[in-house]
Amino acid sequence: MKRVAGRTLVFLAVVALAVAGTAMASPSPDNVCGACGDVFEDVASEQGVPVEVTHSTATVYVHENGSATWVVTNRVNESAADQLAASPAALHRVARATTTEGYGHPAGTRVPRTSVTASVDGRNVTFQFRERDASESRLGLTVAGTLHRGSVMGGWLLNADRFTVVGPPGTELVNEPNETIHADDADAPGVPDVDGRRVTWTGPETDWGQFVSENVYLVYGPPDTSEYHADGAVALATAPLWLENVKWYVLPPTAIYGALLLGAVAAVRRAESGDSDRLAPLLAGLGLVGIVAAVLAQHLHEPAWYGGLAAIYLVTGLVAWRRPDRLVSVRDALGVAVVAALGAGVVATTIEPAAWTNGSSARTVLEQTAYHLPVAVAPAFGLAVAGPRSARTARAVAYGYLGSVFTFFLAAVVRVPVATRPFGPLILMIVAGAVVSVLATVPLAVLAVRVQSGRE
Repeated sequence: MKRVAGRTLVFLAVVALAVAGTAMASPSPDNVCGACGDVFEDVASEQGVPVEVTHSTATVYVHENGSATWVVTNRVNESAADQLAASPAALHRVARATTTEGYGHPAGTRVPRTSVTASVDGRNVTFQFRERDASESRLGLTVAGTLHRGSVMGGWLLNADRFTVVGPPGTELVNEPNETIHADDADAPGVPDVDGRRVTWTGPETDWGQFVSENVYLVYGPPDTSEYHADGAVALATAPLWLENVKWYVLPPTAIYGALLLGAVAAVRRAESGDSDRLAPLLAGLGLVGIVAAVLAQHLHEPAWYGGLAAIYLVTGLVAWRRPDRLVSVRDALGVAVVAALGAGVVATTIEPAAWTNGSSARTVLEQTAYHLPVAVAPAFGLAVAGPRSARTARAVAYGYLGSVFTFFLAAVVRVPVATRPFGPLILMIVAGAVVSVLATVPLAVLAVRVQSGRE
């Protein structure tokens, strides 16, 4: 009993460390138009032309061959316009620096130098350049990734007064771009206007611009294209990135989890003898206290995501205490795991901030349920690897062990983003989750083994 309680305390300590680790700052967003506004002022100043921009627009024309043409217009002060008009060399020097050195749009390296043109009309300075590989054809639809970053997620700042993306001729936008804006009101600043194949974001009058999500994929096709057709095209476009995320952010933590789980097997077998009548209410009480603590922490604006783990302890402890017959076989324990994981999903979604859980939607409950499955299946894992010696065959142990590893793999897969590259600390969070999951598994697995041995 003392050994199990000690491991539980260690588990809580690791939870605290993991929570502290998740407080790392996320990456900063980039400007949606590197040739607009203050950014253009900085680049022009570096080239020896002081500029003051009073208004800027950018229009991106997506072509059927996968390229796109950018037309960027900055309204500048009169002296700067006169200087650029009088010196074509200075104008084209500024244009090349703005568009081909990584400034002009999200991926400046895809701008051929020969495609850059510049002109001055009154106080308006206009750049035109071509972007390679701006879109791709999937399932007969054009998927434009102009505002999608394939490197590190962080989103975009709408730093232009007006930013427009125009699809190929004969098409219309067939997916919903409003989902990419962090705003609840459809009329809020930053939500784009859609007119056929034109999608326009209007920047608010602020110093930093409206935030746009990093997952902006615009899908163009015939007007009668179904939502599922458009979603399928985006899924195919993002599949290579998702597989890369799984390779680097899921497989290494899963390997660590598998190694740690071998230690859990030994720990459960050493602690299999004992009284479940005392351990069951202890774990249930610990779960109840954890839920209350998470609720209080949320009200104090402190991390409270451990409420889901506490819910698993509460449900499993109560079942072992009041209905121990539900934990005498692997199949029955898996049924308890489903209930405990769903309970964890509901509790976590209810406690955590709406901004994190996307408004407590059914989808979020399912995601939270998946996150907590590796701990919820702990009783079934314990019965498989440390049950009665007569039933502890090599096949049963292998199934229990590999099943738990696969469950963690699935939970980690749900955790990584599909359409963007996660920022570095996410892998540390998943590794911390692996450690926490193993430590949380041991007391629950021991409980199930003791319940079964007590009924023999």
